[in-house]
Amino acid sequence: VKLNSTPLKKQKICGVDLGLTNSAVCSIIDCKGTVLDRLFINQSKEKDLLKKKLNKLAKAKRQSGLIKTPNYWRKINNLQQQIAQDTVNRIIEFALKHNVDVIVFEYLGKFKTPKNLYGAKKLRAKLQFWNKYKIQNLTTHKAHLNGIRVSRVLARGTSQYAYDGSGELDRNSKKDIATFKSGKIYHTDLNASYNIGVRYFIREYLKPLSEMVRLQLEAKVPLIVDRSRQTLASLIRLSKVA
Repeated sequence: VKLNSTPLKKQKICGVDLGLTNSAVCSIIDCKGTVLDRLFINQSKEKDLLKKKLNKLAKAKRQSGLIKTPNYWRKINNLQQQIAQDTVNRIIEFALKHNVDVIVFEYLGKFKTPKNLYGAKKLRAKLQFWNKYKIQNLTTHKAHLNGIRVSRVLARGTSQYAYDGSGELDRNSKKDIATFKSGKIYHTDLNASYNIGVRYFIREYLKPLSEMVRLQLEAKVPLIVDRSRQTLASLIRLSKVA
């Protein structure tokens, strides 16, 4: 399969934030930082069934001890597969609808929960059944079949900093709603999907430049110096001076 070779200044990308609450949040962004569309993906019915099956499994183990439960695990694994496959299908469908050139994910490593964190037990249970690698791998395979490229960017700070460049966010206890320093209330995952997408553009803008030109741009747009602080506002300012 031949992948697309669209010039950077004509590209549209789909920034994807894989989360624990929503399976994925996608944003279509062009090279100037214009957000063209958004999509929230969540399988509430399947996740509710998964939670019920896990509760039944825990109850069976409490009553009978450490026993083999193949029927429970078969249903649990099937639900996990269904959630992952549906997420992938909807990401690709959304990307094809807007004729995107690149789908952008985060580099997601192991997430360690602090020992004294309130709700750590529930968080570990969610992380155990988070199919982030499966979703990324399946999306990559299906995207390549349609000629779409897949890229990954630094994950640090995507959910921590506001897309408008105003600084760090104040998130609620569930980590799904954020308050900007200006008082604006926004969805955390949607904010992260913007920052994920623009980091691809900033990296590709700067990669072919000489050191001197890169330093000149960094002097004009200081927000692009630290990769963990790059946001949508950084790309908008960069596109005006580049």
